[in-house]
Amino acid sequence: MRTVRLYSVGVMILAAACDTADNVLSDEQRTTIAASVDSAMTSFQSAERALDVERVIAHMAPDFYMYSDGVRVDYNSTSAQIRGFMSALQHFEPGFANIEIKVLGRDGAVVSFTFRDSVVDGSGATMQFRGPTTMVWERRGADWLITYVDADHYTDSLP
Repeated sequence: MRTVRLYSVGVMILAAACDTADNVLSDEQRTTIAASVDSAMTSFQSAERALDVERVIAHMAPDFYMYSDGVRVDYNSTSAQIRGFMSALQHFEPGFANIEIKVLGRDGAVVSFTFRDSVVDGSGATMQFRGPTTMVWERRGADWLITYVDADHYTDSLP
C-alpha cells in the first residue's frame, strides 16, 4: 500500500513539473497566438492567390511533410509539385472556410478547415477542388511555419 501511495505521489509530482507556468497560457495569450496563426494562414492564402510560388513554399518548414489523399510526400516533393502546378496556372482562387485554430502552446497550433479552390490552367480550363485539411503550424523564431498537413482533394464539376 505504501508503495502505491509513493508511486501516486511521484506521478503527481511529475505531472505538476510538466505543467509549469511556461506551459500554461492565459485566454489572452491563446487569443494572441491564434490571431498570429490566423495571420500566417491569411498570408499563405494570399501567396496562393498571387501565384507566388516561392512565398507559398516559404510558409513550409524544412522538415515539412504531408499526407495528400493518403500519400505521404516530403518537403522536396511538395515544393516540386507546387512549382509545377502553380507555374502552369493563369488564376488560382483559394477558399478556406470553417477555420478552427487550436493553440497547443506558445509555439504550436493545429488548424483545421475545408477548402474550395478554383483554378484556371494555361489552356483556360477551369477546375474546382474541395476537401478537408488539417495543418500543424509551429513558431520557428519569429515565423509561423507549416510542419505537417493532411489534405483530401475532391474535384467538382462546373456547369
